[in-house]
Amino acid sequence: MNFSIFVITHVTAGVAALVLFWVAALNKKGTLLHRRIGHAYLVSMALIVMTGIPLTLHAYLVGNHTAALFLGYLLILVSHSCITSVRAIRLRSDRAAFHGPFHLIATGMLGAAGATVMIFGWDTRMAVILVPFGAVGIITLVGLIRDLRKPKHPRNWWLKEHYGAMIGNGIATHIAFSQIGLSRLIPGQGSIATTLGWLLPLVVGLTAIALLDRRYRQPTAKIPVTPLPPASQSQ
Repeated sequence: MNFSIFVITHVTAGVAALVLFWVAALNKKGTLLHRRIGHAYLVSMALIVMTGIPLTLHAYLVGNHTAALFLGYLLILVSHSCITSVRAIRLRSDRAAFHGPFHLIATGMLGAAGATVMIFGWDTRMAVILVPFGAVGIITLVGLIRDLRKPKHPRNWWLKEHYGAMIGNGIATHIAFSQIGLSRLIPGQGSIATTLGWLLPLVVGLTAIALLDRRYRQPTAKIPVTPLPPASQSQ
């Protein structure tokens, strides 16, 4: 079976996502242009996920099970981040609805997938990659549990959820570009370049989240739980 159409679409969407991420990041937040660029970015990420499914299946069928596991996990991780970023905006006035059954199940699946990747990757040559990235899913699940146990939250809780998810997508986009795309364009990269390709986006992304958390920090308050109306339960 010829997968060239999936590969071309996947690569094109990846390049578009990389460019749109920085355009959105450098544009003034909350403006109409920022929102439109963000929508275009999410469309490109959706294309990445949709074309990534047959590519992951192909990797499994040809016997590259480790790569298939990692790619499948990345698809789950990116899908979770994209959906979270959108729901945080749409449900910003109803924190109870945001943390409803859908979010709990989706984050639980991400945590389970992360644990699977960590266990499988522990004794493989890709352990240095699989274990840390698998831990992201578990950390996300633990963070949700801790967040639900907190009695007080800042009024702009949704903003942190939104930019945290979007930066997480940016980290994944840059790592995929440096380790999959750039490695094919520039073969023979050394171990230092490979390590930087994994660690640099992660460090920059986490630093950006920390700086934004400090910039948008607000006093915490006990946010009343809003009963879920029938129409919101499907969110």
